[in-house]
Amino acid sequence: MRTPLAAVCVALSLCFAASASAATTQGGEPHTVKPEGGALDLISSSFGQRSRELEIVYRSAEPITPQLLAEVNGGQICTIFEQASLTARAVCVTRADGKWRIVSRGERLEGSVSQPRESELRLRFEPAEAKLKVGLADVYVKATAAGCSAQQAKAAKITWSGAKIISAAVLARPCEHRLPRVGSYGARVWDVVTTGCKRSGAGQVSRGPSGSKQVALTYDDGPSSYTPAFLRELRKLGVPATFFIVGQLVSANASVVRAMLREGNMVANHSWNHADLGGGGAGASTQLRETNAAIRRATGFTPCLFRPPYGSTGADLVSRANQQGMTSVLWSVDPLDWRTPGTGSIVSTVVGQTQGGGIILSHDGGGPRSQTLAALPQIVRALKGRGYKFVTLTDLLGYAERISLVK
Repeated sequence: MRTPLAAVCVALSLCFAASASAATTQGGEPHTVKPEGGALDLISSSFGQRSRELEIVYRSAEPITPQLLAEVNGGQICTIFEQASLTARAVCVTRADGKWRIVSRGERLEGSVSQPRESELRLRFEPAEAKLKVGLADVYVKATAAGCSAQQAKAAKITWSGAKIISAAVLARPCEHRLPRVGSYGARVWDVVTTGCKRSGAGQVSRGPSGSKQVALTYDDGPSSYTPAFLRELRKLGVPATFFIVGQLVSANASVVRAMLREGNMVANHSWNHADLGGGGAGASTQLRETNAAIRRATGFTPCLFRPPYGSTGADLVSRANQQGMTSVLWSVDPLDWRTPGTGSIVSTVVGQTQGGGIILSHDGGGPRSQTLAALPQIVRALKGRGYKFVTLTDLLGYAERISLVK
């Protein structure tokens, strides 16, 4: 499940100069040291936040080869984070089975490693993976070349035997390095405030990219008394959904809408009072605008997705939604759960109709939704078994987030 989206959610940015200004990028300034010589001689490191991902960059005096970071021989570069009341946490990059890996406390982290040039490595990962908390941090880097322990043992043996000339030659090529050489770099863990998303592409869609193995669960007509149970089930399953909510219901359920975002789901516009807006016109624009305003007052978030009630749409309505920064969204899978056809029927329809890029329509409000709720875990297990990954609708469509990084 992705890092949460709401104004109350947390992710991380590290920067040497802790600026109080909000931005989508913080830090990234290089910290340099004089070369020491020897294997894996790091001469620069930098720490920064790029959107939701922490980016750490290492630069060396010589090429950083896979052999130098071979996990089987103890090769690794680790950034150690020290924070008040927390045990120091190391995030390390190593090489195993022909692939770069990011690991912490023996567990592999989701993320990416790239090598723009031979002497540089870039790590990117969502900082919640490393379980760091918001606030100040002290950071330092330790680089250990593969086989270093064996080299040090050999040097110690030579020194003990009295062969000082050979010992000096070995020790003159260190295989462990630290940045900074003494002490640490100051850093800060920042809050991520998601203020919206940015639509792009077609004005109206009914599915995502067909070649993908991603699908999006969407729920209409809430928030309702059933919605907290849907959120609990999604949290338990570790998957997100997109909630198309009715504007007039937001104020009385503001905490539920905030929870949607806080737990990694997406919030979208479903009109003010579920009116048929297919004819468009100025009244439709008012419905969309007032719903977005209600969501923004409750959460600080402005949606970029709109679903027309009843699927009733037209060129003018699509244009008006686009003018307010929203894509009009229909669906590719409809189990007709609003008719309460039975949990089994809902499950079989969804599983039978879903393909890559699918947008699955269901309802968390507007009537009794116990059947839809009961169908949720069965749908998720069945589609995961077929290799599908559940994402928010904005992720499925590849939309960018609007975020700020704040103290």
